Amino acid sequence: MKTVIIIGENNLMLTAADMLNPKEMKLIGFGDTREPAWNVFDEKGEVREEIPGLPVMPVEMVASLEPDCVIVASLDPERTETFKYLLFRSNYLGDVIFLYDLANQFSVKTAMIRRLAYRLSDIGVKGQAAELGCGNGDTSWQLNALMPERKLYLFDTFAGFDERDTAKEKELGCSKAETGAMAYKDVNKILSRMPNPEQVVLKKGYFPETAQVAEQETFAFVYLDACLYNPTLRGLEFFFPRMSQGGIIVVTRYEDDQYNGVFQAVTDFEKKYGHLLLLPLGDPLGTMMIVHP
Repeated sequence: MKTVIIIGENNLMLTAADMLNPKEMKLIGFGDTREPAWNVFDEKGEVREEIPGLPVMPVEMVASLEPDCVIVASLDPERTETFKYLLFRSNYLGDVIFLYDLANQFSVKTAMIRRLAYRLSDIGVKGQAAELGCGNGDTSWQLNALMPERKLYLFDTFAGFDERDTAKEKELGCSKAETGAMAYKDVNKILSRMPNPEQVVLKKGYFPETAQVAEQETFAFVYLDACLYNPTLRGLEFFFPRMSQGGIIVVTRYEDDQYNGVFQAVTDFEKKYGHLLLLPLGDPLGTMMIVHP
């Protein structure tokens, strides 16, 4: 069994820890760049002789525990390079696994979409598909390819985060999202990626103002990738009552502490409509699947 220390960004470190195979990998600590997270020092700034639970240490101390392997839990290429440099400075010479590389080579999300598409078809779940927050179409084209018999509704501002939504984020203390971030403006390029464009209905603008086009539809599969509180809550309020029995709503970033508005939106939705059947996907972004009863 290999001993492992995970370094990186908080939510991803915990996700990586959950994904470890306990038969092969034993977690012995975390390396964090944030000083308030460290528990290896006492009030005098000296290293504790005994550390309750798992130690959370400066990255520079990782080599002192002589782990067999270090996992770098970051999906940002620049941050990954920073952690790589910090490891180099610490004189760590063991094995290193980069979550960034694995996430680019293997996609849990793609496997999920493929298998759900087949399952929904096999058991005869009726309805269309939709995506709220389609960005540059990386997920959209897969939905269109795997569900060619279903109409695909795509909703996005195509101007990045709306100021009404970023203001709500700041009001709730959910994230530091900036107005205009994540803007993908080339609508024609997105449509050109669709293998079955005749099945695609793309609506540009602020949701749910753009949702009138789908008010009379029922849905078998919905992909919510809106990142923020307002659009996530509005998406759930619009789509959940229109889901077929056995239909699936996928909510990305539910456990991503960079965008806490998603978790808050689901929580507030449950307060109003009751508990949801939430199934964790186990991917780095903390994606959840909601099965409609």
